[in-house]
Amino acid sequence: MKVKFLIPLLVLFAACNTVNVPLTDAQKEAVKGEAKEVVDVLINAMTENKLDLFLDLMENSPDFTMSVAGEVYDFKGILEMIDQVSPMMERQTFETKFEQYVVIDMNCFLYLWKGKNGVYMKSGESVVYDDYVFTYGFRKTEGSWKMFFGHESYLAPLPFDLDQDQDEDID
Repeated sequence: MKVKFLIPLLVLFAACNTVNVPLTDAQKEAVKGEAKEVVDVLINAMTENKLDLFLDLMENSPDFTMSVAGEVYDFKGILEMIDQVSPMMERQTFETKFEQYVVIDMNCFLYLWKGKNGVYMKSGESVVYDDYVFTYGFRKTEGSWKMFFGHESYLAPLPFDLDQDQDEDID
């Protein structure tokens, strides 16, 4: 079980061609500017269920790893999953509570997002996750940014109250 989480992290670190030379603030801002454009395309693709735009942002490589709904997918596996789900989905909504861009180097960044995610199906069914989180890793390949790593999850109800006083007994 722990290996499932270790492998994506190792891929993340190995996939970015980092050199231990700190980036200047100007370099970080340049990457963040490009990153924001890429993330806007990604969010629009998910919001409007534009499969072609979404898939265009993915890197078809052996490094590609995506974890969604408790499963870990390679590139072929995520394509199969998307092909099953996409025809049933109408759209998604996103309300941002937190986002962060982490610049690894001039050719690699992470995007972290937390917020409310609504998923609306063509059947009329819907589900809204109040605390949905995703982290995507991008690297520049042949002049364009491609996602090589992704992890999506939501806050599941816990069997205890985190706000409960530490001295109280838990039933």
